[in-house]
Order: sequence, then C-alpha cells, then structure tokens
Amino acid sequence: MIDKNNKAEEVILTIAIPTYNRYDEVQTQVRLLLPQLSQQVNLVVYDNCSTIPISEYFSKEELLKFKLVRNKVNVGADANIARCFENCETTWLWTLSDDDFVKENAVETIIQQIESKREALFFCFWEKEDFETRNFEELSNKFKSGVVYCDSFTMSRCLYNMSMLKYSLIDYYANISSMVGTMILVLKYVEKNDSGNCIYLNKAIIEKWNEDVGWNYERFINRSFLFLDAFGTKYNKRYQKTLFIGHHITNYSLLLLDRKSSNVGQRQKLHLLKFIIGSQGLLNAIRYTPTMFFKALMMILSKNAFFTWIPFVLNKTIPLAKKIKK
Repeated sequence: MIDKNNKAEEVILTIAIPTYNRYDEVQTQVRLLLPQLSQQVNLVVYDNCSTIPISEYFSKEELLKFKLVRNKVNVGADANIARCFENCETTWLWTLSDDDFVKENAVETIIQQIESKREALFFCFWEKEDFETRNFEELSNKFKSGVVYCDSFTMSRCLYNMSMLKYSLIDYYANISSMVGTMILVLKYVEKNDSGNCIYLNKAIIEKWNEDVGWNYERFINRSFLFLDAFGTKYNKRYQKTLFIGHHITNYSLLLLDRKSSNVGQRQKLHLLKFIIGSQGLLNAIRYTPTMFFKALMMILSKNAFFTWIPFVLNKTIPLAKKIKK
C-alpha cells in the first residue's frame, strides 16, 4: 500500500505508450523502462488492436509490472493517443513513442524536474537552450521558431500536467484531426487563462530517436489549416507574426526535407506549396517567412516538369528562329 504522506511513494507520473503492430519496438521500449519504474510511476501500454496481442510478447512476470490496455478495434493513431490523456489518473503524463528508445536515467530525470517545479503546466525536453514562458504572449512569441513548434508536439519530448489540462481536453478532442492536438491543448489552456508555466529544457531523455517518423507530411500539411482555425486565423491578424510563424516554417521545411517515406511527387509538392501560401497569404509569406518561402518555391519550381522543359524548348526554338530570320 502506498503511503500518501510519503512524497517519495506518491504516484505522480504515468508513462503512456500507444502502439500498433510494432512488436519488437514496444518490447524493447518496455524492457528499457521496467528497471526505471518505482512507486511514483505507472506504465501503461495502449495496444490499438494489434494483429497479434501485445501481451503475447511479454512474460507473465513482466505483465505484472505494467498495465496493458487492448482496444477492441483499431481506433486509429490519433484516438489511441487521446486515450492516453483521457485515462490518465496521475498529475503528470509522459506520452512516449514505442520506437524512441529512452535513456537509462530518463524516468529519474523527469521525476527530478516535476518535483522541483510542481506548478508547471508543460515540459518539453528539447535538448536545446533552457527557457520558460509564463503567459500566452511569451509562449506565442517563442512559436516564431519552427523548431519550438515542431518539438512542442513531438510525442516523446513532452510532459503534461493533467491535473490542470484535464479541464481543457475538450479543446484537444475538438482539434484531434489537426495532428497537433496535444500542442493545441496546451496553447488553448494558456490562451484562455493567460497563465501556465511552459518549460523547455536542454536535457536528453531519449537515447535513440526514430529518424523517420511514421506520419505522412502530405497529410500533415493538408490538415494544417486546422491549427490556424483553432486560433481564429481569419480574425486575429497578430498571430500571423507570432504564433503562426513557426507553423508555416514547419510546412515549408517539410517540403524541403523531401522525406522518402511520404512518397510525394513534384506535382503534389507544387499543390502543397500553393496550399501553404494560400493558408498563410502571399504577403505574409514574403513579410514573415521570406527565406523558407523562397527556398521552397525555388526547390519545387526547379524540379517541376514544366520548368525543366523550358531550357530544352529554348535550345530548339532559338536556332530555328535565327534560320527563319535569315
């Protein structure tokens, strides 16, 4: 029995791992975590109705050390992640990907941080400079950085104070299709309350990151307007020069990154670029994100079939025109 008067034994953290059909990965991840668990920590794995139940990949002794929840049907990745939030019964929640393998002292590092700053709303272990924001103006200004934007929704980096955020889960579910619903959850809380300490730390908790994430960037960009809509892009112009800049930079960067797993052709990229510019506005793109805008534009146009034909056509037509002139 846990002594509630003993802070060292109080259950304060849930580690939640959503998974589907990645047996080797989740097995490795759980076995890295088990030696790190204490009475302060719950480990829960959400099996999204994998073809073979995840339970078959662990011994009876291992299954006694963590909780395994198996969905009756595959509810999709977004909904499976959402269940991690909805069912969290501790103050803090760490959502962890099954294939971003943790460091040997990851749990200890997290416990130290949340015990020293219990009033914090959100932690991001982004492995860059330390900073802390206390209100929405400070946080939205930090979102001028595309790196801050990306790391703020990277699953394995983020830690949530659910004792505070559970009252804003409605904002998460309303924006679950945006693919950045967890980030909107935090931002909406801070916007509505104009308070909430968000702490970004130069501390590593992941030993090995999966270099090629599972989500498709074409789908991500096509859904990106939902993030803008969540904060009233049509009516709140000031966000165009603060909160939304990192969002647009991220979209341009994804086109430049050219991830092979997304398998997006040049015609699709041209369409995506038009979509990004349409969402941001051409004048806003030139004014607030000129470097990334022009890089993406030149990269796509230089590889577009229509433009690659221009030199060939000119090489054929110019000599012919000279002969006709003579």
